[in-house]
Amino acid sequence: MLASGMVLGGAAVGLYCYSPALRAVVNQTAAQATGWTESARQADPAGYIEYVRRQLRDDLAAIRDSRAQLQSEQERLNALQQTRQQQLTSSGRLLSGFRSAWQTGEFPVVVLGQSYSSEQLQSQVALLLEEQTGYEASLQRIREAQEASTERLRELTVQLETIGTSLSLLDTQKELLISERLETSGGQLVAGVDALLNHNQELLSVGPVRPLDDLVAAEGTPAVAGSRSMARVLEYLRNGLPDAGVAGLTSAAIR
Repeated sequence: MLASGMVLGGAAVGLYCYSPALRAVVNQTAAQATGWTESARQADPAGYIEYVRRQLRDDLAAIRDSRAQLQSEQERLNALQQTRQQQLTSSGRLLSGFRSAWQTGEFPVVVLGQSYSSEQLQSQVALLLEEQTGYEASLQRIREAQEASTERLRELTVQLETIGTSLSLLDTQKELLISERLETSGGQLVAGVDALLNHNQELLSVGPVRPLDDLVAAEGTPAVAGSRSMARVLEYLRNGLPDAGVAGLTSAAIR
């Protein structure tokens, strides 16, 4: 008997053996998925098995390519995350320096060799807060993409193992299946092939993750701070950043 009906048969495989109605449905859907009708499979079991093996090998190669592309995209995401985190940290240090200068209450003040009036310092802080907002939003999008990428990679890896196991079963039990003309164990094969090939195509038809270039493009250019953002500038200068980051600051611009 072909083990577990091409791995994916499950309970449906057991029902296949005892339910004529289910066998009819499986035969119809399998014909739609593979192009092989029941009579064609019975007439040429070796040809059908070779077709299935070829399809599985093609899917195996395609899913491997998809996984390799996904792993490459993960590396790019990780690099972008590191860059954005460094930018967020650097911007935070600048903000801290300007806040310390503002708290002296003596103007003009010199920060990094540049003299600032009170108004100029607040404008500079407003720009830095806008940058911080962008970096924080970017990091959130990257984290979401990384989570989706990790889950997608897990799915592809599981499917590769399933295909590999199914190919091994076909190789070891090919002669038995042919001698039975797909009537006994072959019925379980048909029940599993349809689910396996369909799931392969589902995985291959879905993009792995949101492309990195789309994430970068979505960030756009930080907006130039206007007078409406001064509320959160003053809140930051007086109280510093909350645990939630810039997003936690009250802002007339946000409201």
